[in-house]
Amino acid sequence: MILPMIDVIFLLLLFFVVVTSFEASAKIAVDVPRPDESQARRGELAKQVVVNCEYQDPAAANSTGVRYRLGADPPEPLSVISSRLAAAKLAHPQLTVVVRGDRRLPNAKMRDVIRMVAETGIDTMNVAVRMDTEH
Repeated sequence: MILPMIDVIFLLLLFFVVVTSFEASAKIAVDVPRPDESQARRGELAKQVVVNCEYQDPAAANSTGVRYRLGADPPEPLSVISSRLAAAKLAHPQLTVVVRGDRRLPNAKMRDVIRMVAETGIDTMNVAVRMDTEH
């Protein structure tokens, strides 16, 4: 009766030793070589970019009332996002921009983003909204 229990304990011990050694090897820092003339190609660029317009409490220090983000990137000024979108448009001519805005934002803040996207020459832009089903 005790023999199968010893086998199970041995297998569990072996499993944890192997898993621990894999985890330890994943934390080793490796300086990967960078080729001078690489033939590798970059992956497909995103065909859709999301510009997030987040509400920022106007009472907060140094607040403009809105924070702009390109995707999940840190907040950036609208001028920086504009230049990044223009560069993305050059790299991917069929680029689509989705503008997501917090419902607490004034329309003027959303209009600034929509105008900026239009000025970069991007042909397709969508504005994300959420439809309330409750009245």
